Amino acid sequence: MMETSGDILNISISLAVLVVAFFLSWLLFYLVVSFKRIYKITAQAQKISNKTEDLLNLIKSKVKQSGSYFFLFSKLADRAMDYFGEKIKEKKEKASKENSSKKSK
Repeated sequence: MMETSGDILNISISLAVLVVAFFLSWLLFYLVVSFKRIYKITAQAQKISNKTEDLLNLIKSKVKQSGSYFFLFSKLADRAMDYFGEKIKEKKEKASKENSSKKSK
């Protein structure tokens, strides 16, 4: 079976090649598993990013719409304040005229 030292050398080289091949296969397996996990993590991060972007776009559109309504409501409130301010001023003037006419009698 083993007649010369060359046979022992060939067996030891083949064992070394088998061990190296085993460890390279093991390393390749773990690299593939790691890349698969990285892919899942990046896919999940992308989903979260897309959901966040959709939420921000929704908030932006709602703020833009409410901004136009806010502008209308502020104009309406401004006019209402002017109207009621004039009414109060008229009542004060009317009351002061009545008081001055009572004093002159």
